[in-house]
Amino acid sequence: MHVGLIGTPGPDRFQDNIADALRQMGHRVTELGDALVARGGRVATRTADLVFTAMPGVERRYQHRAVRSALEHECDAVISTAGGLSPDAVSGLRDNGVPVALWFPDSVANMFRQRMLLAPYNALFFKDPLLVRRLRDTLNLPVWYLPEACNPHRHRPVGEPASRPTIVVVGSTYPSRLLLVRRLLDAGIPMTIYGAATPRWAAHLLPPGLHRGRYLVGEDKARVFRGAAGVLNNLHPAEMHGVNCRLFEAAGSGAAVLCERRPVLDELFDTEREVVPFSTFDELLEQAKALIADPSLTRDVGDAASKRAHAEHTYELRLETILDRLA
Repeated sequence: MHVGLIGTPGPDRFQDNIADALRQMGHRVTELGDALVARGGRVATRTADLVFTAMPGVERRYQHRAVRSALEHECDAVISTAGGLSPDAVSGLRDNGVPVALWFPDSVANMFRQRMLLAPYNALFFKDPLLVRRLRDTLNLPVWYLPEACNPHRHRPVGEPASRPTIVVVGSTYPSRLLLVRRLLDAGIPMTIYGAATPRWAAHLLPPGLHRGRYLVGEDKARVFRGAAGVLNNLHPAEMHGVNCRLFEAAGSGAAVLCERRPVLDELFDTEREVVPFSTFDELLEQAKALIADPSLTRDVGDAASKRAHAEHTYELRLETILDRLA
């Protein structure tokens, strides 16, 4: 099958792993561009969204480049990871016989104007089962629950397990995460942070040098996950019943993931052996201390997590579900 992808490009990003998995499955892939901006980050994306709201003609011309590209390349199907793809663009593909699915990787907080609900997608996939249930029960939309995944070719054990006695954070440092990191630091837990820079207005919450100032991808990210005593995965407050991609990537890399509990966690992993769950700060503190004190515990949890993630939570398995709906 020839699959077109609409979304944000970049090494080891959601779309990049989807493209890699599709190629591993034997499919042809054409990346068609982004629904909003090709680069520039979240601020630029929100700015473009405002411009497109005020000037729908600009949006129509911009997004129909992706539609034309899909038709010119004779794509058999299109998968969008961009919630901002307009109903008009989706109709342009459907009217020309190209089935379209949305696989939305963000929490409900990033649904913007919810226009994906007005678009005539063949199927919409969200990572939060509560959201899916609400949309299906009240709106009768073609929605399905589909969590994110790991890429075993990139998210795999690399290096020595638990080689650094620190709890690692890899990802955005939004306020609720910063406050939790600060509490752990005050309780004597060694911490290390990687990812996008902390906003200047919040940087004072962290001691100098704690944030390593670099964004991790591929083998570099897998090595950091594997080498940490534990990987902190507190979830955005807008994550209702679902979990995020970090859980799957870190688990696939053989990390002991300190994951905030959500209703689906027990369905995805054995919470006695494969992840280290927490609901309260005291529970998190106790679990973090146990991992730092016992590298063999980190290794055992990480090994079991990687085995589960590679067996049941890969992009290839998730994409089989999507492609079945588009067939």
